[in-house]
Parts: sequence; structure tokens; C-alpha cells
Amino acid sequence: MKISEEERRNNKLNQDNLVQALRLLRECGYVILEAVLPSDWVEDMCCAYNEEVKRQFVVEQPTGHGGISVPLRMPFLDPLAIENPFAMQILKEAMGDDIFSYFPYGSNTAWPGCGIQHIHRDTGHLFPNEPYVLPISLAVVNMALADFTEENGATEVWPSSHLITDLQHNDSTTLEERAIQLPSIRVIMPAGSVVVRDMRCWHRGMPNQTQVIRPMLALVYFRRFHHLPDDAQTFRQTIPTEVWEQMSQQSQKIYRYNQV
Repeated sequence: MKISEEERRNNKLNQDNLVQALRLLRECGYVILEAVLPSDWVEDMCCAYNEEVKRQFVVEQPTGHGGISVPLRMPFLDPLAIENPFAMQILKEAMGDDIFSYFPYGSNTAWPGCGIQHIHRDTGHLFPNEPYVLPISLAVVNMALADFTEENGATEVWPSSHLITDLQHNDSTTLEERAIQLPSIRVIMPAGSVVVRDMRCWHRGMPNQTQVIRPMLALVYFRRFHHLPDDAQTFRQTIPTEVWEQMSQQSQKIYRYNQV
């Protein structure tokens, strides 16, 4: 989707585009908002990301698909990432006002020379034995920090695959066999684009044939009912009080289940 200059200035989709975005998310399993992030913000975030890559991978750079551990500092704590207004507008309409997330959020890098990732879905259906597709309850928001091209490993996605209920597990062999019979697309998009994707959608990382990493932020959001008192202890990070106090009210609401 392309948005208007007025929508950019207001940080808000108009009603027609919101309806279209929700329809795409519901029917295709994802929606792409092209180049909605300010170019200077994307450039600063990309530079910070690249510096963090150098810091975390001093000895040896990975060769596959993976990300960095996002640090507790700016620009990674910027509300434009954590509570992106366009993503929030779509997600709150699709999943309710009480959505939440955990810090640290994720990222994904297609490293130079990486191969083809196995086809997978990030989560299955809530009731795998039922032939019904329930509304979205887990979504990932991806933010492209560079142009996504076929050459640098633009993600491959199977539209509407989140509606398939007869394959419940991430059995890569079964998915590979089934995917041959279904159409897929490459998520080719300019830097600064934002993707909201149903995490049940089939997808895979593709080869990066360039000499430059292809970075992307990945923030996961949940419907309220996904939270249990003792869940997420393995990846939930304690947020220092001084960092928490710098966060906006909405960011604090999003990360309300992290320990402070």
C-alpha cells in the first residue's frame, strides 16, 4: 500500500486505507505500508543497527538468517519503533486496545552469502484440531532498514497461508511439498516500509547475494489473553527504572509485563 502525504503528516491512515489494510491482513495475512518511516530516522536506525552488529559479532560474522539482541538505548527505544502509529492503528483495530509485547524485541538480518531458509510459520492455530480460522491474535511488525530486493534476500511469503488449517506443525518437509502447489510473493519494498503480518503465515528468508547485510526490525504483539502470570520468563528482559521512566505512556502499556 502507498499512503498519502497527508497521512504521513498526521501519522494516521485515512478510513479507506485503514479498511484496505485490515482487509489485506485478514485475507492475505499481511499488509505492506511502503516507505512510511522518515528517511532520516531509517538512516539513523540503520547506522545504529550496523554498529550493534559489529559490536556483537566482533570475532565472526554469521552466514545465515538471524538478528542482534536489541540494546536498551536509543534509537532502539524510539516510540516510532515500539509504538509505530501506523502499525498500532492497524493492530488495535485487529486485536484490540490491550495488545502487549515483551522487550527486547527482535530483528532479522540476511547476512551476505546466506542461503534459502526453510519454509515455516512463526506460530500455529490456537485450536489445531478444529477446521476453523480464528481472528489474528499474534502479529509481527517488520521495519525495513534498507531496500528489500531479490538480490539482498527479500522475504518470500505465501499469501493467505494463515488460513490453512490442515497443516498444524512446522514440519518443513510437508510445508515444502505443499508450498510447491501454492503461489508465493517476494516482499520487495523500499527502506522505511512497515509490514504487519499474521504470524501463522508461511514464509522464508532468501539468499543475500550482495556484500552488505539486509537489516530489519521485528516486533511481536499479542492479544491480551496470551499473557499468563509465569510466561515468557526465558526471553523477558528486566527494564531498568531509569529507562522505564523515559518511555512514553503507550510504550509502558505495551511492555507492562516486563519486570522493571
